Amino acid sequence: DLRRLYKTMLQTRLVDERCLHLQRQGRIGTYGPCKGQEATPLAFAYSIGKEDWLVPTYRELSAFLWRGWPLDRSMLGWGGHEIGASIPEGINALPICVPIASQCQYAMGIAWGSKLRGEKAVCVCFCGDGGTSEGDFHEALNFASVYRVPLVVVVQNNHWAISVPRSRQTASKTIAQKAVAYGIDALQIDGNDVLAGIVAARE
Repeated sequence: DLRRLYKTMLQTRLVDERCLHLQRQGRIGTYGPCKGQEATPLAFAYSIGKEDWLVPTYRELSAFLWRGWPLDRSMLGWGGHEIGASIPEGINALPICVPIASQCQYAMGIAWGSKLRGEKAVCVCFCGDGGTSEGDFHEALNFASVYRVPLVVVVQNNHWAISVPRSRQTASKTIAQKAVAYGIDALQIDGNDVLAGIVAARE
């Protein structure tokens, strides 16, 4: 497992570097690099079951690779082809989501639907630190807390909200403490440590 985790992170880094070159050459459209953010999505993809859902932003390539999302389909997505946004058979993951924090609403809806159907599935949603200043993030957390839905929100804090530093988009001392207002348990971990991520995901 450790070898496969490392191989997946390495593959993610190599594909990411290649995609950035392709974007700079104008051969694909917009591209959100995931350099330095390979470990956390992978830790959660590793820890959840096949029946569980993964709802990404645009920096979760490692999680996609681990769950079996075909790389060529991801490339089609970045190239603007609609097939790139179609969910492969048997993979419970939504395609990438560029509008900041909007995926939190989808994830909450999936988690709520799982609860209403009596399923045991969990939905893991990713967003960036800048996303925690968006209304969609707060609405999703409030609803998830009130209705006690099986939702896990993973905030990847790279200290930038697009081009705005974290200090200019939130006054909260930590991102994790934002969960306290909604009565939600939170952990703060080293996002570059895949094993710490696995421990946190399992908890």
